[in-house]
Amino acid sequence: MKQIIITLLIIIFLLLGYNLYSDYKRFHSPGSDYVSTQKIDLHYYDSTTLQNYYQAIEDANGYVKMAWTNDDVDVRNPEDDDDDTKAVVSGYTKKLGIVKLYEEKLVQSAKMKSEGLNDKDVIAFEESGYKAKDYNEFIKRRFLMETFKSNPEKYSLKVGDYSSFVYELQKILVKRGYNIPVDGLFRDITLKAVGEFEQKNGLFPDGKIDAVTLDYLLR
Repeated sequence: MKQIIITLLIIIFLLLGYNLYSDYKRFHSPGSDYVSTQKIDLHYYDSTTLQNYYQAIEDANGYVKMAWTNDDVDVRNPEDDDDDTKAVVSGYTKKLGIVKLYEEKLVQSAKMKSEGLNDKDVIAFEESGYKAKDYNEFIKRRFLMETFKSNPEKYSLKVGDYSSFVYELQKILVKRGYNIPVDGLFRDITLKAVGEFEQKNGLFPDGKIDAVTLDYLLR
């Protein structure tokens, strides 16, 4: 009888020990913590953003362990669906959202620099209000402005001009609600649309493309 009791106690202790070990491994294994991606810009122009990013990761990882210790909830893969569990998981989601917010900026900056752009371009992209999904549009519009600045006289445009620059300009005007053909030919209808846009935005309504009008169009 005594041997049976001892055997049962050993089994119980082994089960408890295994559960404790499993929980420990669950939250101390190499894949348990959120880890910074290697694709971020380690030389981002604002060092505070980098610091906040790493701190946000620490906060998120600390929250995972705290939720398990205090509330017995694995916020990454909750077993229950009650209100208390939802509240704890919601707290983690918010912290993870902060991580992703910083991470998107840092990854985008790294991508831009890998394509030859610099900190000024990164700042311009962020200040423009574009999101990562709009990056190609930003690059296109940046190219249009640089193209214009390379030869303002050529790209001021007059009726009869035909070029890819006109084509891209027409696409922008169409997006802004002007019903004009997109064919690369700067004709009267395009001139009129530019003039209407200038008047609407308080610019001199001559229908010509200059640096100010183009800047307004590309915003």
